Amino acid sequence: MANSVLDTQTTRARKNNIHRAPDKPHGRRRDKRIDALTAAVFLAPGMLAFAVFVIVPALGGLVLSFFQWDLFGVPTWVGLENLIRLFSDAQMWQALWVTVLFVLLGVIPTIMVGFVLAVLINTNLPGIGAIRVLYFAPMIASAAVASLIWANLYSSRGLVNQVLSWIGVQGPNWLSDLTWARPALVIMMIWSALPIVIILYLAGLQRVSDDIYSAASLDGASKWRQIWSMTWPNVWGTTLLIAVLQTVGFVSGSFEIALIMTDGGPLGTTQSIALYSYKVAFFERDIGYASALSLFQLVIMIAIVILVRAIVRFRKERV
Repeated sequence: MANSVLDTQTTRARKNNIHRAPDKPHGRRRDKRIDALTAAVFLAPGMLAFAVFVIVPALGGLVLSFFQWDLFGVPTWVGLENLIRLFSDAQMWQALWVTVLFVLLGVIPTIMVGFVLAVLINTNLPGIGAIRVLYFAPMIASAAVASLIWANLYSSRGLVNQVLSWIGVQGPNWLSDLTWARPALVIMMIWSALPIVIILYLAGLQRVSDDIYSAASLDGASKWRQIWSMTWPNVWGTTLLIAVLQTVGFVSGSFEIALIMTDGGPLGTTQSIALYSYKVAFFERDIGYASALSLFQLVIMIAIVILVRAIVRFRKERV
């Protein structure tokens, strides 16, 4: 009798377990739905703002590139006329060449200086604490404020020329000089880009194991050899990311800095394609052609990203 009672209770327990087992997957699915809903609620305001202020204007610019419009009248359909006009516009080609020079003169020095500073900041050298504080300085001021400060530094009686006079050199009026205006802007843009480059490199350096440096020290490798043969190859992925970000930054970021410091002068030597499209839109009131210029700039950026991805894929295949 006792055995039958025990068997009955065991059978009931097994049945209850069978019926309760499906509750766990159901509970997991419910938790996932709640998490997804919570994430959607938090992401919705940002995504809405991104759609309203980025996606919609971008699509509007794409559509306007097929129209002739002066901001006030009724847009007139011109088809591909604005896009064809790009290739016969001498000012556009000059602005494109200026943009290319900004990238060539700015991206590689930014990468190299940022890497060296990141390596120094990642060590415990005397006085490194001051550098760790100062490399955030460009992030404190906005681009407009920084441009005004550097414009005063570059003036004929500014700090730069005063320092040069101490060593017997008479500095030019930097921002009005045909030779020095462009390098002056590039130096300022490098300075403003360094904080994010240093931060990204510091993140990359944290992933490099200390064991390889210990092994290299035992083999007699110098600090320079360790940096060149071990640190640099291990942050190659970070370098490619920085190269893309800085290329895009020098293509688009040159607009605000050049507008405030030189207004594209002298004689268009600092007028990038972004600044040129701005002037076409709001000075010449040719919104359709300005939209075509912006579309052309977007195509250039996409081509750069595709090129970098091809380089990454090629490197992975080689490895």
